[in-house]
Formats: sequence, C-alpha cells, structure tokens
Amino acid sequence: MGSAREFIDGRPAVALDDSPMLGALEDMILARAPFLRPCLPLISRLARFLSVGVVGLAVDYGVFALLFGTGAGAPVARAVSLMIATVVTWALNRQFTFGASGRAPLIEMARYFGVALVAQGFNYGIFLALHYATREAHPFACLFVSAALTTALSFTGQSLFAFARPNAAAPGVKA
Repeated sequence: MGSAREFIDGRPAVALDDSPMLGALEDMILARAPFLRPCLPLISRLARFLSVGVVGLAVDYGVFALLFGTGAGAPVARAVSLMIATVVTWALNRQFTFGASGRAPLIEMARYFGVALVAQGFNYGIFLALHYATREAHPFACLFVSAALTTALSFTGQSLFAFARPNAAAPGVKA
C-alpha cells in the first residue's frame, strides 16, 4: 500500500510526489499534525501549484522588467507579462500539478485560459488599483501583491473547472 498522496481526484499523482524532499516534508507534517493525512493530496497539489506559480511569477517579473525598463508604461508592460506568464503556467500546471483532465487538449486549454482570464483580470485590476492609489509604491511591489492575492482564486478555478475530470453523462446525454 502506498502513501496518502498516490491519488488526487481519482488520478495518479504526478511523479514529483515521489521525491525524497516531498516525502520528508510529508513525514514532518504528519509527525506534528497526523490529522492532516487526508489532506496530503491537496497539500501536495497546492505545493506544486505554488511552485509553478513561482516560475510564472519569475517569467511575469522578467518580462515586465524588460518591457518597463525599455520604456513601456507599467500598464502595458504588465498586460504583456501576464499573457506570457499564463502560457508558461498552463504548460507547467498541466504537466506537473493537475495532469490531463481527460478532455480534448484544446478544450482543456480553453477552460484553463477562461479561468486564467478571470484570475488575471482580477490580478490586473488589483495591480492597477495599487499602482494608481499608491503612487509612491514601486510597480514591482504592486505586481507581487496583486499576484499573491490572485493565487487562491486561480487555484480554485483551475482545480474545479479547468482540470476537473468530466462528469459521467446521464443516460442519453453526451458528455
């Protein structure tokens, strides 16, 4: 019998769960809070999502810095950096965090970009509100705060919609 993190949503967990570092982290968590055992699949997925998010944030920051540093205004630089970071995080989340949903890849991608559009719209709105409300705050600080506030919305949407397994169709109804 394997560990509690073998299956997430009925799908095998991504191979990264078998890393010694994550195994040691699991042991440390369970030693201090054994009641969390049923939550390990979610904790593991969230850890991978956050790791992908760090990569996405680095891409976002790098593209933003490049464009802003070459004279693009903060709103334009951020819009472009968000688009590029979203493409990167879609590929990484599909590979390492959620796995394939069982839908056609183009359908899954459309669902991902729909959730990302809502989340990034929220992200961009927070960024603009912070940027214009706090003229003294550096645009990079606004970028990090808006990205952090968007994480929970994005994880929830990607988990429950973009990468959710299709429901079994009712008799006589096509899925």
